[in-house]
Amino acid sequence: MHYGRSVLNNLSRKLLILLVLAFALTGLLWSGRRGGDDCFTILVGRKASADGSVIVAHNEDDPGDTIVNVRKIRARDYGAPQKVGLGKGAVFETDGKSAGFLWIEAAGQEFADSFVNDHGVVITSDSCPSRETAEDFTDGGIGFMLRRLMAEKARSARDAVKIAGELVGQYGYRGSGRTYMVADKSEAWMIAVIHGRHWFAQRVPDDEVAVIPNWYTIRLIRPDNHADFLGSPDIVEYARQRGWYDAKRDGPFDFKKAFERPPRPDPVFDGNTLRNWRGLTLLSGHPWAINGDYPFSFKPGKKVAAESLMAILRDHYEGTPYDATGGYKTGTPNHTKFRTICTASTINSFIASLNGRAAEPVSVMIWLALGRPDSTVYLPLYGGVENLPPGAGLGRTTHDYGTLYERHFDDSWLRSARDELLQTKVAELARRVEADYGGLIGTVRRRLGPVETSFIEKRGEFEAKFMSLYARDQSAAVGELDRYVAAAFEEVASLYAKLLAEPRTH
Repeated sequence: MHYGRSVLNNLSRKLLILLVLAFALTGLLWSGRRGGDDCFTILVGRKASADGSVIVAHNEDDPGDTIVNVRKIRARDYGAPQKVGLGKGAVFETDGKSAGFLWIEAAGQEFADSFVNDHGVVITSDSCPSRETAEDFTDGGIGFMLRRLMAEKARSARDAVKIAGELVGQYGYRGSGRTYMVADKSEAWMIAVIHGRHWFAQRVPDDEVAVIPNWYTIRLIRPDNHADFLGSPDIVEYARQRGWYDAKRDGPFDFKKAFERPPRPDPVFDGNTLRNWRGLTLLSGHPWAINGDYPFSFKPGKKVAAESLMAILRDHYEGTPYDATGGYKTGTPNHTKFRTICTASTINSFIASLNGRAAEPVSVMIWLALGRPDSTVYLPLYGGVENLPPGAGLGRTTHDYGTLYERHFDDSWLRSARDELLQTKVAELARRVEADYGGLIGTVRRRLGPVETSFIEKRGEFEAKFMSLYARDQSAAVGELDRYVAAAFEEVASLYAKLLAEPRTH
């Protein structure tokens, strides 16, 4: 009798352990899904912007203590074809020529870097988990190197789309799913890739804007319209084979509905609806319903200026029913029950304006925040700089396939020298603000705000002087460009040193 009770007790304990493990596994799986709630991007067509630029505005979100390392990698011709490792065994052979590129590196991360290459092509991405689980790769597929190869090879946004499609089709994409945003001075595109070998891309209309959090936003497609759509030719048939699309049941084919991983049932808490809704509302100038059934792109309420996008990238739903801290009265807005646009995991933010009417070195202007944008400034940076200022980044600037890849994923060398980076100071101040958000954010913004405003106001004057000098002496003008950017970084670094030394921010 006692022995039977002991067996029952043992069975109960084992059952309890199994239940705990099951809940833990469920939590890990859910955490993995929430881990896909990274990044937020706005694309602006050239006829929708205030100055005729194509604009890319992006918040990069990643877990952990990620170092942001900004470098300018020089163009290189190896003089012979090169075999490039893709990380898991696959090898791609290039012609040995690489464009130079500005590299906003998230050290150690596989899917987080952004690039601006010498041809004015901007590349960034948002995680978009797909429902695909089937493995279809060649030698481990492609991940990190997909965007790098676009940066090295693409001469236009459309060129980047084709390069990405060829690589995904050849090797298979090893991430769950992702949308890559690529833009040049004429066009902006979204490339939606799915785990495996399928993808589809859509061009943002010139007079519209597009908002994307961490779900697919491509909806109805027209495979016969190659001016605005490119992708896997069997995309509809593949969805039908997988049981994700039935014409009688679903009506016209909807890419998002077919391939997206089903979100949480409550749209307010699915991590994406509110961010998509907020971007639509602010840019269109009229309210949208909280239902998640949003368009790929839309006409803005007024022409969009790059600077106006800064406020959106800093947004926590202030002044709406989803302002979870009541105006910062109950803590930080970056850690609430609602996934906000600016959030605790935002490691950098940028707005890139691509203007075909400006002189080449200043035709790509980047406002770069080296941390969460709500508590730092957007620094002026240009794609045409020859040399980045001290504090922007560390490491080699000469192109080398093996070394750049290896040192990206083994970032111990960078961590040992991180005190040299301006981003380290930005992160330290952000941590102090988070600890007393309501008490400190006003002070920090009052101190940093005038510096950012000055950068914005002086931009036009600087660019006019630059273009005048560039017409006479290109070398001297590029030297002035380097000094202008360096002076901005130095001014901000000096201000940060003062802020971090003051008792109020300790």
